[in-house]
Amino acid sequence: MNLLKDLFGGPQGAVNNAMLKDNDSWMAEMFPHVTGAGVSISEENALTIPAVYACVRVLAETIAGLPVKVYERTATGKKEADHPLNKLLGGAPNDHQTSFELMEFIVASLGLRGNSYCRKIINGRGQVYRLDPLQAKYITPDTDSAGNIFFIYQSPEERTVFRPWDLWRTAGLSSNGLTGLSPVGLARESMGISMAAEGSAARLYSNGAQIPGVLEFPGKLQDEDAVERLRNQWADKMAGAKNAFKPLILESGMAYKETGMNSKDAQFLESRKFQIAEIARWYRVPLHKLQELDRATFSNIEHQSIEFVTDTILPWVRRLEQTLFRDILTTKEQEKLFIRFNLEGLLRGDTQTRYEAYGKGINDGWLSRNEVRKLENRDPIDGLDEYLVPLNMAKDSESEAENESDIENKERISNYLATREIRDTQKDRNPKDWAENYYTSHAERMVELGADKQEAANYAVKRINQLLDGETLDFEQVLTETRGLYA
Repeated sequence: MNLLKDLFGGPQGAVNNAMLKDNDSWMAEMFPHVTGAGVSISEENALTIPAVYACVRVLAETIAGLPVKVYERTATGKKEADHPLNKLLGGAPNDHQTSFELMEFIVASLGLRGNSYCRKIINGRGQVYRLDPLQAKYITPDTDSAGNIFFIYQSPEERTVFRPWDLWRTAGLSSNGLTGLSPVGLARESMGISMAAEGSAARLYSNGAQIPGVLEFPGKLQDEDAVERLRNQWADKMAGAKNAFKPLILESGMAYKETGMNSKDAQFLESRKFQIAEIARWYRVPLHKLQELDRATFSNIEHQSIEFVTDTILPWVRRLEQTLFRDILTTKEQEKLFIRFNLEGLLRGDTQTRYEAYGKGINDGWLSRNEVRKLENRDPIDGLDEYLVPLNMAKDSESEAENESDIENKERISNYLATREIRDTQKDRNPKDWAENYYTSHAERMVELGADKQEAANYAVKRINQLLDGETLDFEQVLTETRGLYA
């Protein structure tokens, strides 16, 4: 008892058995659970099952390949924050892993054990500057006498007690609100059947002649040596994968007769395909992601891929985003910062669909051409930041303004120009990159609509200086000064 207490006890030496029940993967490895199919399944050997490996791999690689950034909340939405975590989450989180490899490890751990843990290394400002992965199989949660949670890390190399703030931890579906349930532990029977089928297939092909049968001889062999010699010759010539499908030649009226079912009668291949679907169901991975295309069509794979993102990837991503917010950002940073994975690349659809959607956004005036170029990973082009105004809106704002009474014209022109200016200048970008070009074009438009050229130029210079000084434009002020140009 003292040995167990020393090995698993916490700061107060009290082990919470209720928590251990849902985090018993280490026990499963010490005392393998034999499934009804007669094979033992653990988180390690489950990966030898092709469908399990494929499911875990597609989840881990898909999420690891997503860009993840720290954003700052602004009055108009959000902008990418200048924060060291961006380098940590998109570059090298530690000395021996890339960010892709770390995230792949985390998601694989979630897919096999239902939990993932990383040790946080914090600098003098309280910010995380390094993340070291920990194997979930060595971690056991516990509570002290005051009910505070801690985590015991017991590996062959070290024993450490972590408090929650020492770790970045993520849990899958849970029954106790703290640790996730092991998908492999829940799906052991399904995986056991699949592994047993793999073993049966291996034995089937190693036997070569498929299901054993008997050799019928019309007479009687002379002695036992003749029987043994015939059996050995049969095994040498017909058994093994190298001899499969060789023609069978029998002499002296001898005939071969199978004594059991063949593979087709037993629906062996069909049962193996069913197990692929069964395991995919546990992970909610569409079959075409596992290269099982029997029932797939070109018309539905795109929609299935989108459902894969929304129904499978998105829940895992939200878990990771929220635990990153909770465990990685400081309390002060949480007031204005948040972390997001970018899923747009997975939801892009085919080229024709994307271009049609872009065209609608540009023509309706809520998407600029340079924004589209950014979405397509292309460099911006000067002059394409302006939002196009739909013809029906332009008619209301410009054509009618030019054709009605002077007072109404000036009011409409002023409202149009002020609304357009505020809309165009409230995007999250550096005024040094665009203000001069934008206001040169804006001043020319003012002159076209009747403003004095010098007054329009003075207006543009004033606005450029305001933006470069970091001021935020106020709509009422812009509208008042614009009206002054047409008074």
